[in-house]
Amino acid sequence: MPFNIRYYLTYFYYSFFRSKGTPGKLSVKRIFLLIFLFFAFPIWNLYIRIGYYLDNLFFSDYKEKAFPDPIFIVGNYRSGSTFLHRLLLRDPQFTCLKAWEIYFSPALSHRWFIRNLNRISHWIGNPLEKFVKAFDRALNDIYSMHKTGMFTYEQDSQLFYHTWSSYNLFAAFPFPELSRKYIFYDQEVSEKRRKGEFTYYREILKRQMFLHPGKQYIAKNPDFSPAIETLKDFFPNAKFINLVRPAEQMIPSMVNLWANNWRAYGSPGEPFPLIDTSGTGKTLVPIPSGTLSGFAIQSIPCG
Repeated sequence: MPFNIRYYLTYFYYSFFRSKGTPGKLSVKRIFLLIFLFFAFPIWNLYIRIGYYLDNLFFSDYKEKAFPDPIFIVGNYRSGSTFLHRLLLRDPQFTCLKAWEIYFSPALSHRWFIRNLNRISHWIGNPLEKFVKAFDRALNDIYSMHKTGMFTYEQDSQLFYHTWSSYNLFAAFPFPELSRKYIFYDQEVSEKRRKGEFTYYREILKRQMFLHPGKQYIAKNPDFSPAIETLKDFFPNAKFINLVRPAEQMIPSMVNLWANNWRAYGSPGEPFPLIDTSGTGKTLVPIPSGTLSGFAIQSIPCG
């Protein structure tokens, strides 16, 4: 499991010393968030790593499973990917990771532990279930873009939170200069890092298919749009669905998405930050895009 320690420290450096004038400017709310992340993340990351270690001891059979040939839903943010993804997952032939699996159970040993913990919880009045329901209600009060929760299907690119190398970090760390290379992932991220990150991603998908034999894995990740060539290298038989929504509908919705994230994780000084810089009209809210040529693509207009 790779980990980008340099980026981890850089994000905190920017948060404390270069956040003035950004949506991530220091405030009481922001300071509490950073302190929590600084101390909680290493513990969580250690928990993730222990799970993988235990997999090698007790669940090594998963290694005999062939690598999956996923379907990837890509395109810009706010192009209908969540709706299509969850609609397709109503069909039992498909599978994907749910939020609780992404954040707390990427390893097989994690899932064994949590399922047994849940059984114990049922015997003593379901305190775990009550906590999860309360957490989901609070989460949906904060995040209003679409319904979410521990048992909803989410974009599995959030697995890269484990490695601290992800475009998704832009939601909590609104520093465009740190996110730029993920907007041009295939071109600007080194081959070594791309190989490490997507080897890790592929191994987690392999575990999911071990638990769900005979199913088709389907993922939706707008932030994978700039990583199409990398995906093609790691999943040569993958299929892609590229969603297209008119720009006059997609861009305002996406601006609102990021503004909503920054309000959740901090106290920005304006309602819709990072629209442009110095009056140049250049957008600072990144719009990932990728080259979708040379392999199976189905483009679906939305809106």
